[in-house]
Amino acid sequence: MAAGAMVTATGAVVILYLLSRRIVWARNGEDDPGGELGKSGRSGRRRIVRRPAQAPATWLETISTLSETLRFTYSETLGKWPIADLAFGINYLMRRQGNFSTASVYAGSNCIELKGPHIIMELTELLRFLTLCMLFSKKPFPVFLETAGYTHEDVLLQKPKAGIMQPAFTIIRDCKSKCILLLIRGTHSIKDTLTAATGAVVPFHHSVLHDGGLSNLVLGYAHCGMVAAARWIAKLSVPCLLKALDENPSFKVQVNALYLAIHY
Repeated sequence: MAAGAMVTATGAVVILYLLSRRIVWARNGEDDPGGELGKSGRSGRRRIVRRPAQAPATWLETISTLSETLRFTYSETLGKWPIADLAFGINYLMRRQGNFSTASVYAGSNCIELKGPHIIMELTELLRFLTLCMLFSKKPFPVFLETAGYTHEDVLLQKPKAGIMQPAFTIIRDCKSKCILLLIRGTHSIKDTLTAATGAVVPFHHSVLHDGGLSNLVLGYAHCGMVAAARWIAKLSVPCLLKALDENPSFKVQVNALYLAIHY
């Protein structure tokens, strides 16, 4: 029963994807290129229409994103390798897990060992932040607040339910460390998995402003799902963070995702 429902849902997504593409071609005054809905017998150049890397805002955009994810996943898996090769590769990688030591991956001859009480204090603080992020990712939100020692007055913004390209996150005022914490939950649900599976390469740029001018510009390409998720989080969190910093000028911003901490 479950397998039949999955096949039906997949077929519906594919059909809706083809219909949405046909609508796009019709709006652009172009013919069906013939590869997806059949040959039309008329010549015409296909115009590549790329939706910007952003979280879907409507059901139609959600369905379009799911269909694009399905197409990309197929093209990068069964579209390239036979299923036997994929199974062999997955089994090989699973057997290799746990065989590498941390030092062999992150340390080298050019690394410098950091010592001193200041380093110990900073690592302890980072460990605490990572523990908070793990609790936020693994526990229900009320349990997370109670376990971490926070109250509802410390919660500045809460998005506990994830969507496609919309990870769950929260903003907490941590008076102990004088930080405004932005905690981002990692892959936890099927929607988070779909965000990770939307791995098409998209153009990405990031500008750094300083004293009213552009001080640095980063250009390149990035994972579509991650770019869209980051832009969605930034759109919602930046106003809240700026307001919190205005109200607490001695605080700093700390961004944490599961198993990752970025210190500003």
